[in-house]
Amino acid sequence: MNGPWNQLNLLLIAFNDGDFHRLWTPVWQISFFFLVAVVIFYNFQGRRLRAYSVFLDMNEWLMWSTLGIFGLLAMFTLFSFDFIFVLPTMIGGAALFIWIRFIHFPPLIRSYEERLARQRYFQRSRTSHPEATIRAKTAPKTKRRRR
Repeated sequence: MNGPWNQLNLLLIAFNDGDFHRLWTPVWQISFFFLVAVVIFYNFQGRRLRAYSVFLDMNEWLMWSTLGIFGLLAMFTLFSFDFIFVLPTMIGGAALFIWIRFIHFPPLIRSYEERLARQRYFQRSRTSHPEATIRAKTAPKTKRRRR
């Protein structure tokens, strides 16, 4: 009666260094690295992208997802949760990152770029008229006497 259903007991083993030696160390190292790196990159990109709202939104979605997923993975390694919690978090986190970057935001980015292109076109068409480049005369200022 051997088969894959006999391996289900692996999901109920604590996720620690003794039972999952090859997986445990990279998971906690990568978790802590990404928790620190995402805060640094978010602050850097936040200043850089403040004029581009869609890219700033995508950056924020990725930051909060990274904090949530890798925070959970760090907690799972620190407190030796069962592997049944770790595996869905890894798979679900990877699926979430793929969905955010390649499914949810590309249509928003495309429409945002089209809107910017339209704005640039209309700004160019407004300034192409000769009257648009001539400054209007300002009314002469009256000199008032101070007391």
